[in-house]
Amino acid sequence: MSWLHTHLVMPLAESDRYAGLPARLRSIRRFERMSEKEQRNEQKLRLQRLLQHAYDTVPYYRQQFDQAGFRASDVSMNRPLPLPVLTRDHLRNAAALLLSTACKLDNLRMAASSGTTSTPITFYRDVDSVRDKGALKLTLDGWSGFKAGDSVMMLWGAHRDLAMEPNWRWRLYEEVLMRQTAAPCGIINEEILERFRLRYEKQRPKVLYGYSTVLAAFASYLQERGMRHRPEIVIATAEVLSDQNRRFLQSVFGIKPFIYYGSRDVGMIGAECPEHEGLHFHPWGSYVEFDPIGQSPDGTVYRLLVTDLLNYGQPFIRYDTGDCVTLTEQSCSCGSWFPLVRQILGRVADGIVLADGGIVPGVTIGCQMTSLRQNFRAISQVQVVQKSHQHLHLRYVLKESGTAESQELESICDGIDALTQHRMQWTLEKVADIPREVSGKLRLCISEMQTPISAYAPPLQSEKQSVSF
Repeated sequence: MSWLHTHLVMPLAESDRYAGLPARLRSIRRFERMSEKEQRNEQKLRLQRLLQHAYDTVPYYRQQFDQAGFRASDVSMNRPLPLPVLTRDHLRNAAALLLSTACKLDNLRMAASSGTTSTPITFYRDVDSVRDKGALKLTLDGWSGFKAGDSVMMLWGAHRDLAMEPNWRWRLYEEVLMRQTAAPCGIINEEILERFRLRYEKQRPKVLYGYSTVLAAFASYLQERGMRHRPEIVIATAEVLSDQNRRFLQSVFGIKPFIYYGSRDVGMIGAECPEHEGLHFHPWGSYVEFDPIGQSPDGTVYRLLVTDLLNYGQPFIRYDTGDCVTLTEQSCSCGSWFPLVRQILGRVADGIVLADGGIVPGVTIGCQMTSLRQNFRAISQVQVVQKSHQHLHLRYVLKESGTAESQELESICDGIDALTQHRMQWTLEKVADIPREVSGKLRLCISEMQTPISAYAPPLQSEKQSVSF
């Protein structure tokens, strides 16, 4: 990792996110140098400290602890925490009760969940946790060989993560000092992919980083058009990387892609090591529980519950990420005991297939819905079903009747029309509930269209999972 970037450039340019970065990185390195026994003991202490803080300063958790007859000192790492699961509904309905009274408002930073089929949730992190999460993300980057300051091209669909009209100072920092460029991918078509290709061949990045399905589409396009440069590192995140797309990326770039796991709710908490035998969840930043909920051809399916060990401003204890996973019985060849997940099954979303063969990725639709629905009062869940190139069917669940319903429906249709760059024919269906997939996930977008004949479209279609309950 570049000493110049981690000690000077990043702390000075983004102090709110990276102040004290060298000391935070040293803290993680000290943890990683410990023996397994010492690491497990340290994680237990960090968990107990977080739980005691939650009991002492968070009204919601004091009530839950008292009802369960549980105290932080009762923690056993060999059995589930005897506390209710925290869901997004809890964050929505009991937000004020989940804030720590020990944290001043000016020490909190607001964030929002990604928003798929349910209304995005606003939550808070204390500023130290924001900085700790930044250090943990850089540590996970290091597992792949990606160092701060390495040349990186990001294929990204969440426009809110990007500076859409950056001033010259920000461009100097991002593009010159950090050597990273972002390629927004709201729509994937030949014009967009050609623009990416030209930028990619000019920049010749060491690291190619982006949404899993978009990376696969870009790799397919490069394969078709010819590729002069090969990255040293490919990192897939934000969506499930299917086995088919993993093999495809490896065949095109000649290297195994690394997979990250994280969410806006808990940050980046897991990644593959160089052995590529599963995703390790770093115990410095989180305590994960695997709640068995069913069976699949690959074995037991578990609901992923995360206790965030870093956020003291609004603690997340046994938080239901909404993702399901399968585990492996084998230890990783790297020798680490860090919790190992074989496969992430969650975040299933198709894309909208366009008449010209392009696709609007489901993750892009999710990001658009997040920006649209921050202030929705009437609609709580949505699902878009593509019937034809011209016809989209919208299922929605009401939480409150009134005049806002028609306005919010119109904004959803207009927002998705803006992504497709075409006025679609819409049909609307009010439903009592949107059924979940057998994996337990809610799908934002379902395309009933056949995959278009295109070199880049097939990788954008979700690989379906079969799970029985």
